[in-house]
Amino acid sequence: MRKKRTAFAAVILIASLFMSQNVNYAESVSERVVTTSGDSQEADQSKAAESSATQQTSTDQKSTAADPEREGKEQSAATSSEPKAASANQKNNKAAAAPEGMEAVAEKDGLILYLKPETTEIAVKDQKNGAMWFSNPQDRDQDSIATGYNKSQLNVQFELTYYDNTGNALKYDNFTHSVESGQFEVEKVKDGLNVVYTLGEVKSDIEAIPKYISEERFNTLILGKLEEKDQKEIEKRFKYDAQNKRYERRDSSLKGVGLSKVTRIFESIGYDEAQIAIDKAAYGEEENGNASVVVPVHYRLEQGRLRVSIPENGIQYPDTMKIQSLSLLPFFGASGPKDKGYSLVPDGSGSLIYFNNKKTSVSPYSTALYGSDHAVNQLSQIQKEQKARMPVFGMSYGDKGYLAVIDKGDAVASVEADVSGRLNQYNTVHSSFSLSSMEEVTLTNGWRSSTVKRFQAQPFHNEMAVVYEFLDADDASYSGMASTYRDYLTEQKKLTRLGDDTEMPFYVELIGGIPKKKFFLGIPYNAYESLTTFEEAQDILKEMQSLGVEDIQLRYSGWFGGGIHHDIPKSIDVDKKLGGAKGLQSLQAYIQENGFGLYPDVSFLEAFPEAKGFKKTYASRQITGKLAQLFPYYISSFTRDDEASPGYVLSPESVPGIVSGFLQDYKETGLTGLSLRDLGDQLNSDFNRANVINREQAKEVVMKQLDQVRSSDASLLVEGGNSYASPYARHIVDAPVSNSGFNITDEAVPFFQLVYHGFVQYTGQAWNMADDQDSHVQMLRAIETGSAPYYTWFYADPSAIKLTSFDALYSADYRRWIQESAERYKELKNVLQDVQNQTIVKHEKLSKGVYQTTYEKGKTVIVNYNDAAVEWNGTRVAAKSYWVGGDMPE
Repeated sequence: MRKKRTAFAAVILIASLFMSQNVNYAESVSERVVTTSGDSQEADQSKAAESSATQQTSTDQKSTAADPEREGKEQSAATSSEPKAASANQKNNKAAAAPEGMEAVAEKDGLILYLKPETTEIAVKDQKNGAMWFSNPQDRDQDSIATGYNKSQLNVQFELTYYDNTGNALKYDNFTHSVESGQFEVEKVKDGLNVVYTLGEVKSDIEAIPKYISEERFNTLILGKLEEKDQKEIEKRFKYDAQNKRYERRDSSLKGVGLSKVTRIFESIGYDEAQIAIDKAAYGEEENGNASVVVPVHYRLEQGRLRVSIPENGIQYPDTMKIQSLSLLPFFGASGPKDKGYSLVPDGSGSLIYFNNKKTSVSPYSTALYGSDHAVNQLSQIQKEQKARMPVFGMSYGDKGYLAVIDKGDAVASVEADVSGRLNQYNTVHSSFSLSSMEEVTLTNGWRSSTVKRFQAQPFHNEMAVVYEFLDADDASYSGMASTYRDYLTEQKKLTRLGDDTEMPFYVELIGGIPKKKFFLGIPYNAYESLTTFEEAQDILKEMQSLGVEDIQLRYSGWFGGGIHHDIPKSIDVDKKLGGAKGLQSLQAYIQENGFGLYPDVSFLEAFPEAKGFKKTYASRQITGKLAQLFPYYISSFTRDDEASPGYVLSPESVPGIVSGFLQDYKETGLTGLSLRDLGDQLNSDFNRANVINREQAKEVVMKQLDQVRSSDASLLVEGGNSYASPYARHIVDAPVSNSGFNITDEAVPFFQLVYHGFVQYTGQAWNMADDQDSHVQMLRAIETGSAPYYTWFYADPSAIKLTSFDALYSADYRRWIQESAERYKELKNVLQDVQNQTIVKHEKLSKGVYQTTYEKGKTVIVNYNDAAVEWNGTRVAAKSYWVGGDMPE
């Protein structure tokens, strides 16, 4: 009997503990959390255990990336327990690693996603190495630098910059304007969660009804759309002001049921924020400056990655607001003042910003992806800079790191980075998105003038998404990040590897014809100047062959439609002064016979000043409604040359028809290659108010044209190499080989080359057109980065380019370079021929001016740019030279 009582008491005790656990769990979860996944009782118990165990997490964390050594010890302790332990014990072990105040909301593919319900900050645990990655610094309360606004900013997951209807620039962030007032909801979903924020003052229902409305609008816009019953309901809620011929809202009658009826009626006829703004403006009412904005943020664990997104059409806000930009997770992974490592930014070939580099007196890093939007009016260029070709950024702590890929909305995105000591004690790198472009317009009235802001008619509403992939060990370096991004491109964008028989190319661009102003009896006229005929091109190629140059890839510019500034390419008319269609066919036959490649060049995104066939309807519009024009810039001052004849930006809407017309004629030429001057180099909007095409939509148009061109069996050579174009290309010229030299950055790295080597063949700027024309240094850089040589030449006497807009070609006389270029090519081929289809697995700086590149099958190259010899691990590398071998000793 006693045994039975003891057993019964035990059951009672267990039941009471079970109930207490569930009560504590219910109390621990924010009332704002809405769970939709239908969690079982067992799941609730697990979450309760996670919630109750948070005190075991260290509270003296010094940076956003937790100490992996400590996390690893915790993970080892968890895995060393009895193998056959109950499932509940395993869950409790996981809960022990939960950050303080957070609860696990999803687990998949080696990642655990945590949420702090009170602040909506998130964390991700990488179970490979135990590293914890936080959306916000966990020791931010101890930041001794940040104060006031900057201190508050450390709590945000996103920030909006917007303009109100008076043109004032304001900021909203999710912490100050949503979380602190409890205006958010959390929804747990499969493999993640959604957080919906309402920022600003939530308007009462009565504010959706106009205080005053004109008699005309009341009768036509309101009553004219209603049935008789609803008309009577509305009429008794307003009183008529005969003197001002308007109706005034009866506030005393708009309460409870009456208010609900009227708001329902107004919603049914489409009376929205835009309409109420019109009525308020008509009677001098000020719009609520603290307007309400709804922003949903989605977090998902997908294929071992964290995906953070804002869905298409997800942001809801009144038309009176003009949201210019959104900064997403600005403090994700932020490192502290004692951390060692760097941020990777996509400046040029790639740049590193070392943590805590003390460069707080220079501007932070901020660069729009894929260069400038030429449909946005620019009176000057700030400086000559390398474009950001890849939508990536990352952080490395040495033994752990992450790579972030801007997966959606990259065409309107920028990457921003800063170091500790300026506004706070953290090093940061993150993405931001431009939702509405702006131009300033000066209005004059006699001697008075004023400047007003004009915004694009339709703001960006597409999806925005950033994918974070977490790295450890050797992968937590810029070399590892490049490998990770390459895997992403092969998986998501169908990037394919080169074949085993790939040869080391020699790239040469020959200039066919150019426009030139000539005079007859003192009268100027536009003429055509031939620089390289098809027959002369053959002569150059034969001379190169005689010097031992093989696998020549010829880019031929200025071959049709009036030369290098050709007509609108809706058809192909091969320039007769170069030899016409027969001359082109003869050149093509010679090239095929010798196994070379011919890539005639074409521009699809610009209309040149001399272009025939151009119509104004083909052009993009600026925000002001003017045609988007292209002007040259003075090299000395970076200001626009308004005296020059402008070209025009072709609208993305016009491009498909132009490409289709070109391809019809192209197929009849028998050509097998094509050089795309701008489809892989530019992205331009069209701000035509009747049909705005943003850059993301323009990118989709460009990608469809690239696919169409490639489907015509043409081998493609692209200029620039923006990431969306590279998977379509066989060759990339003018690829970035260095960075822009921004003061905030510390080191240029060949991230671009690390990604593409073995998959796409590439070269940088033409060696004879670069600022540094020392071909030996150019060769060393090519050896370091796995690049091919590239030259721009013409055959005619150099005097042919005098008094033209092509005087920058002064160094393009092929006779000056052909002997030297052949020698450089042969030396370069001797080093790189056997690795053409291999990936670069590692690149590193050994010491100042000394770099090592390692290929996947073990070949290693060390390049020494210094004026003196260096020794590394017993190997001597001569001054301004290189060493080639197998695996280097550790």
